[in-house]
Amino acid sequence: MEYEMNENLERNKVYKLLFQGRKFLINPPFQKKFMGFILASVILSMGIMHGANWVFFNKFMNYGETLNLPSNHPFYRLLMEQQEFMTLVFLISSTILSVALCTFGLFFSHRIAGPIYRIEKVFKDASISGEQIESIRFRHDDFFQEIPSAMNEYFKNQEKKEKLKEVS
Repeated sequence: MEYEMNENLERNKVYKLLFQGRKFLINPPFQKKFMGFILASVILSMGIMHGANWVFFNKFMNYGETLNLPSNHPFYRLLMEQQEFMTLVFLISSTILSVALCTFGLFFSHRIAGPIYRIEKVFKDASISGEQIESIRFRHDDFFQEIPSAMNEYFKNQEKKEKLKEVS
């Protein structure tokens, strides 16, 4: 029992080291939809490539029939071997490409959902605590850096208006 706990602790250390405590699905509905579109694009493009592969080999099979080659001719065996090899290459490359694109999709969806999550969190916290929001900041590598600038400018203008009301 103690060994299992130590093993879990070690796994947690490795997880924290690799992911630095990051939460990858910040906005699950958006990110799942985003990843779904990426996966659908990958599946569609891989289907088209597999269809093109089939058309290519089918064309050569038709050439063999046009030349009246017997069905046991080495040409057909070569074509079948090459088609099997290309199918294997296709499956491996499709798997690698799918994993890579889904990983990048998760990364980019995180960069999109993160700022929105940050804004939502700041406003929820402010509404619970009743404090006024002075400024919002995003991580330096997040997308939409112009949003906090515009919001902070708005907050600053609102603060100036409040001060003018107090003075008058």
